Amino acid sequence: MDYKEEAIECVKDRVLPIHQEIYAKYDGDFDRIYSEGYNSKSYKGRVIEPGKVYELSYQECSCPKVKCGLRSDPEQCECSRQSILFILSQLEPDSRFDVRIENTLLRGGDRCTFRIERHAGMKRLIAFCGLDCEKCDAYIATKNNDQALRVKTAKLWAELNNAPILPEHINCEGCRMDGRKTVFCDRLCLIRQCALSNGFETCGECQEKDTCPKVGVIWQNNPQAKENSMK
Repeated sequence: MDYKEEAIECVKDRVLPIHQEIYAKYDGDFDRIYSEGYNSKSYKGRVIEPGKVYELSYQECSCPKVKCGLRSDPEQCECSRQSILFILSQLEPDSRFDVRIENTLLRGGDRCTFRIERHAGMKRLIAFCGLDCEKCDAYIATKNNDQALRVKTAKLWAELNNAPILPEHINCEGCRMDGRKTVFCDRLCLIRQCALSNGFETCGECQEKDTCPKVGVIWQNNPQAKENSMK
């Protein structure tokens, strides 16, 4: 039986949106999600190794087919494992997850317990140079449709660059993402143009990165950007 397809069909419309709300509420912080977000009478999360290993357990079997008596074979627990894998892949598509069945009610346990290991990839909202787009005022203003922040950012950037930057120019959905870009990011950023022309995921893939004067200025002022580029 293809439990993967069955699992996706079961959770995609009702269960997935609940997890997406929890993920958004805790800003994608898995440690908080599994210590605070997944904490109710019916299910419980636990952080085993911060940033990497978690546990999720259910007091009752959550499978509708088991609940209504259509299935009783312990192999059905694979469907639950696949549903967790699918939800995690939708929450964080740039990461890889391993999910292991620890024990289940159908296997004679007192709870259904799953162990989750997260192998985080690079966030899509990391720019080619390694800067975090989620911390950029242009991205924040765009995401929240914050006109006041657009005005403030345009004024600051115009002064810093001695250029006629207007509030309507402050729209960006991320350096490496599809969608809108600021005029600077789209047309004027030499780092972005270089990475795109060479097919690099980030500047970390470039053999000349340690001597590049363009990205070197950013990395000198923001060591975290260099670290992000190397992931």
